[in-house]
Parts: sequence; C-alpha cells; structure tokens
Amino acid sequence: MNFWKGGLAIVAALAIGGVATTGALAQTVFTWTPRTVAPAPYKAPNKPRTTIADVRATISPANQSKTWHKQVVSDQHLQASWVQLAIGDQSPAMFISDTRAAFIVWEGEVEFTIGNAPATTTTFVATKSSMVQVPARTQFQMKNVGAVPSLTFELFTADARITYPQAATTLPKPQPGFTWALTRQDPGPEPLNNYSANGTTLANNVQHRNFLAEPAGFQFASAPGFFVNSIRGQAFNCNLQSPTALGHRHINYGEFWFIMEGQIQYNIEGLDPIVSEAGDIVYVPAGRWHSAANYCPGFDTRVAINPFPTGTHNWPPTSSQPNPPVPPVSGKGWLD
Repeated sequence: MNFWKGGLAIVAALAIGGVATTGALAQTVFTWTPRTVAPAPYKAPNKPRTTIADVRATISPANQSKTWHKQVVSDQHLQASWVQLAIGDQSPAMFISDTRAAFIVWEGEVEFTIGNAPATTTTFVATKSSMVQVPARTQFQMKNVGAVPSLTFELFTADARITYPQAATTLPKPQPGFTWALTRQDPGPEPLNNYSANGTTLANNVQHRNFLAEPAGFQFASAPGFFVNSIRGQAFNCNLQSPTALGHRHINYGEFWFIMEGQIQYNIEGLDPIVSEAGDIVYVPAGRWHSAANYCPGFDTRVAINPFPTGTHNWPPTSSQPNPPVPPVSGKGWLD
C-alpha cells in the first residue's frame, strides 16, 4: 500500500508509543515554510533504505575479499560510504581539512591511529559497533588487524578535503583540475571538544565508544556542519505507525540514520512504510515528512546523522492548532 498517494493529512502524532526523544525546544514558533509541490526526489546514490546485502551485490565476486569503497549517501551537506579493508590492508595516513570525520566499525577489527605527535597520538582497536571520530586537521590511519575483511561505515561532510602528510611516499591521483602542492597547515589539530562559547563546552564529543559495551542514547559528535547522535528506545509491539504520523521535515537538509540495533519503522512521505534492521542506512531528502518509531519488543537504536547540531524540526500543526488560511501571495520574496 502507499498511504501518501491520496494526499497528506495535516495531523501529527507528536508522541508515538516507543519513540525515543532527544529533548524539547524551549519555545515554539509557527512560521510559513517553503515546501516543494512534489516530494523532493531521491538522487543516486541515496535510497530510502540501503542494506549491506545491497552494497555487497554491487561488488564483483573477484573483489569480495579485497579492499573496496562504496558510497551510499551523498547530498549537499554530507557523504557516507561503506569501506572494506582486506586482511592486512590499511588506509593512507591522512587529514581532513576544516571538518570532522566519523566511523562505525561493523565487521572485523580495525586499528585506528589518531594523531602524529608521540605525546598526543592514540592507537586502539575498534570492533563491531565501535564509533570513532577524528577532529579536523588531525592525522589518522586505519588498518585491518583481524582475521577477516573489515567493514566500516565512513562519514564525511560533502566538501571534505583530504590532505596527506609530507612524509607520504605516494599520493593518489588528484581530482580533475587539481594538482598537489606542499603547504604549511595552520592552525594545528582541532581539539576533540572544540565547540564552546564563553568557556562553556557546548558539545561532549567522544573519540571512541563501543556501543555493544555501553549501549545507550548519547551525543557522539557535534560540531559545525556535523552531528552524530545515538537515539535508543524500546517498543512493546510490532504495530506500524499510523499513516497520519507525519513526524517532521527539514527545510534545508536531508537526514539519514545508521540502524545500530533492533528495528526502526519509518513513515517517509511518498513511500510505503519501511521496517529497517541493524546495519541498514535509511535516508530522507530535505523537505519530506518523516517519522521514526521503535518496532517490535526489545531495544532499538538509530544513529541520527545530519549537518546541524541545532537543526530546525518543522512539525505540522496539531488538531488543536489547525492551519489558518494561507495569506495571499504578493510580490517577490526577500531573497528573490
């Protein structure tokens, strides 16, 4: 069934049984928000739901055990890929200029080396459900130290620029229109907790946390242009959300989720209900209504990923606050 084709009912189930919430805004403001006449399209490689099996089906049999890189999310703000490292393989040592990067190890054992100064370098082995982040301008390298190919979910901003240490023995082919030039990088590595004001830390960024060892809802990475947030809750039945549960929409940015455990059921405008499972990636373009709910008994966790730590959630009016008539359209917009 496709319960959206008959049009959107302007009703919101703002409190859905089994949905974990991350907090409430202190003030509610109603505004007239721009909305596309038709739901924003999905543009490749983005899909409503991407499973690991979907990704592996695109890898030739000859390369199944080799190192490969497959992008699964790409929009104007963020990009994400599945990365497999063959046994014994390692990434180059690299830096991300200006923005952060994050990783979720899903299979195998990956050794991360973060930093390039003896006093500040950390080395650890990340295993299934380990979440790792690297601040801007901080050297890092990944190596498969396990007995099977490793599989890691990689998160970068859309405009991430990878640079390489002066000591690199080889460099990759530059992007079209670019060449390589040696420069002095300034400032140095970004502190792990860099998002602060007036001496007060506004973000509790974590460098490495294994979810299986510490299952919980928690903010993992929060910085300008980069937000990774674990949302954990529990369902008590396997009932789908009501078709009228629109949830909310984001005007300026898409959002996606890594399903860490259990099942999450999604209502996404224009699509049949989706039931996602651990290891799935679920994506919604900017502007589409979407609602997530824990599904079936047991704990369910989704890692929400978007570019704005304080991004706006636009909710439909409730039945007690129905839509007033749309004012007449007159003249050009402020930015037209």
